[in-house]
Amino acid sequence: MLRIPDWLSYEVGHKLERLRDGYRRLHVLDSINENPRIVASIAICSVLVLIVTLWLARRPDSAQQHEWGKKAWFYDLNTGGLFTAGGRETGPVEAPSGPLPDGADAGLRAHVYSYVLDPNESERFVGFLEKPDPQAGRARRSVDQGNLQEWMRGKLIRKIDDDGWVPATGRQGQGILQELGSPNELGQTAIYCVPD
Repeated sequence: MLRIPDWLSYEVGHKLERLRDGYRRLHVLDSINENPRIVASIAICSVLVLIVTLWLARRPDSAQQHEWGKKAWFYDLNTGGLFTAGGRETGPVEAPSGPLPDGADAGLRAHVYSYVLDPNESERFVGFLEKPDPQAGRARRSVDQGNLQEWMRGKLIRKIDDDGWVPATGRQGQGILQELGSPNELGQTAIYCVPD
């Protein structure tokens, strides 16, 4: 075991004692307490730091904002497969398999997830499909997709197996979104996948 020599411990103790005495002679705390301007300055600085901290804490997390690319996933209602189209498309869009039997476009925007960082095709799954809410009006359809709260106000969503569409802001829509944010039975959380 390493032993500190006596002369070194005495020397360090002496230096610390001199530093403590020098600090006491400065009377820093007494000077601050006796000068109201210094007290006011410290209080104002503390309040400013608190305000900046609260403002930074209330800003949206980068985790809450989706990064939208030039391409997006779409689901072909005719084939059940995924394809890519422009990232600003809201859908329905023309699918590679052609239109639906009623003549409508068969491509719906798909939100694709995986439980691994670099998934192959079999490791990806469609969390939900999206389409604009026709009752939200034209202005809601062109909402910036980077603002999640605004995006939800103008969208209808559903799981692939569901028959009906639900508003993204409604109770059922929030249930779909919360289910995707919850860990699976292995404790893994789904990761949003963007096309290459």
